[in-house]
Amino acid sequence: MSIFPNTGEIAMQNESSQKEIYIVISQTGSIVSRIIRSVTGAVYNHASISLDPSLDTMYSFGRIHAYNPIWGGYVKESPNYGAFRRFRQAEVMVLAIKVNNAQYEGIKSKLEAMYDERGQYHYNYAGLFLALFHKPYRGKNHYTCSEFVRDVLEQFQVIEKDEFLGIVHPMNFMKLPDQKMVYRGRLSEYEHS
Repeated sequence: MSIFPNTGEIAMQNESSQKEIYIVISQTGSIVSRIIRSVTGAVYNHASISLDPSLDTMYSFGRIHAYNPIWGGYVKESPNYGAFRRFRQAEVMVLAIKVNNAQYEGIKSKLEAMYDERGQYHYNYAGLFLALFHKPYRGKNHYTCSEFVRDVLEQFQVIEKDEFLGIVHPMNFMKLPDQKMVYRGRLSEYEHS
């Protein structure tokens, strides 16, 4: 009897130790999102990250209150409340990315710790405006939705530091080499398997 596991057992262990995170890029159809779409031409203009295939909890930088597009910050999002409940016809693309257990747990801790301290984080309005002129800008603890998702993926080495240089847009996440599209359509009709 060999003391070394066979390659099939190793592959099964590696596969079972992997989890998935989900990048959700969306177009709510709000006035602000329609303006951004008309300026950029991008089909999707918002990005969120979720640890759960149900997407019941997503994290991002966006509207703090569903009816106020001006007051933004670090938020939990869901199809069941907030802006996505208000804009039930939101179109989304859900991208799954495999991560190892350490990355998953690190990302989970980061998302929850930031939410506990969410008053310290602010929406990067200046960065959003200047991005229209291709000028990157970032204040301390200020994020757009895409900057936030990129920084989380970089911090836990899901992507390389130079994967997205300069200004990052939600549509850029579709170019990640290891992502797999698992859904495209209305968020209100999304069902996970």
